[in-house]
Amino acid sequence: MNLLEDINLGAPVSTKKLSIQGQTKTFDVYRVPIEYLIYNKKNGRIATYVSQFIDEGKEFPEDDINAFNNIIEKYIEQSNPDALKKTKANIKIMSQTEPAVIMANGIVLDGNRRFTSLRQLSREGAGAEFSYLEAVILESDAYTEKDIKRLELNLQHAIESKVDYNPIDRLVDIYRDLIEEKVFTPQEYSRETQLSLTKVNEEIEIAKLMIEYLEYINQPKKFYIARQQKIDGPIREVAKIIKSKKVDASQIDEIKEFLFLNVLSLGGDVSRKIRELKFVFEDKKLSDALIEEIDKKEVLDDANDFFESETTQKDVSETSILNLTEDIKNQVTNITEQYVETKKLSTAKNKPIVILNKVDSLIKDIDKDSVLRLNDELRAEFDQILNSIEEQLKELGSN
Repeated sequence: MNLLEDINLGAPVSTKKLSIQGQTKTFDVYRVPIEYLIYNKKNGRIATYVSQFIDEGKEFPEDDINAFNNIIEKYIEQSNPDALKKTKANIKIMSQTEPAVIMANGIVLDGNRRFTSLRQLSREGAGAEFSYLEAVILESDAYTEKDIKRLELNLQHAIESKVDYNPIDRLVDIYRDLIEEKVFTPQEYSRETQLSLTKVNEEIEIAKLMIEYLEYINQPKKFYIARQQKIDGPIREVAKIIKSKKVDASQIDEIKEFLFLNVLSLGGDVSRKIRELKFVFEDKKLSDALIEEIDKKEVLDDANDFFESETTQKDVSETSILNLTEDIKNQVTNITEQYVETKKLSTAKNKPIVILNKVDSLIKDIDKDSVLRLNDELRAEFDQILNSIEEQLKELGSN
């Protein structure tokens, strides 16, 4: 099917500018009956949902557009229900104000929430005007797959794209586009998204760490598990720890595995709790002691046995959820809390020495010649401060 050739769409209702193939062009906007439209299952915003659907051994009904659309519509709604409600309410009151972008074969590239809102309003009998999506129609054979992906990136990161991705879906997109399929180089991605190259490279490293985490828990590329566990914040804290120059490089593998277990074990503000471990692993003595303890208690070995067990695989296959045993969780949590608290106490004990070292350093920076050149008023103030410091030092020394 070609919407521009096989369907009588009538005259264009408006125009829209798009940047594609390195040029900004003005395209006609048509009113397209929604029954001819198809969701894009490669839409990055629902990447984790599609991943789960396929992992569960299901197949999309490609020969039944309505059944296919019903499946994807559910994912669009689940990905951000509040955003959909807002879009739907706005369209119901003011009609569609921003044109979508679709391919001539009916696939929706940009405007999935608008399309979903119209489908729902049409089903609810809100009025015939909600049976059409206003959209730019792009000829399928006029653009390469990379042209289309570049356009999608441009639209997704534009100001008009008001609702951001789930952070895990964003990482999945980065993994696929920049690592797995290499659709873009980091430089190209930076240009299309207006993110700095430094930021793009940082995101690539986080995406790689997400993949590594899923492989560690023996759920490779099951991105929906990363979404369920909300690992974006915690995994970024893990990245900061393993990148720290103060952390013993020879212990990185064990540290990383222990941190991954913390992602699964800790409750509450997991990101903050993992952040606190950074100070533990930057303390060589404490880091050595922690590694020795988890080796002695075989925490990592027990976790690996759990991840690799047939029972765990069966449970995840049936429930799509991965939970550690309470025993492993408790061990990891207790060890983490113990060493974080030890570090905090150690820091508190050392605080007087740290402060005195700073004072000593600052005093050494005072230029003696400058002191001699002080006028009478400033010299009197200087001597007063000096006497105060001497009195406080005497008091500290007598304790």
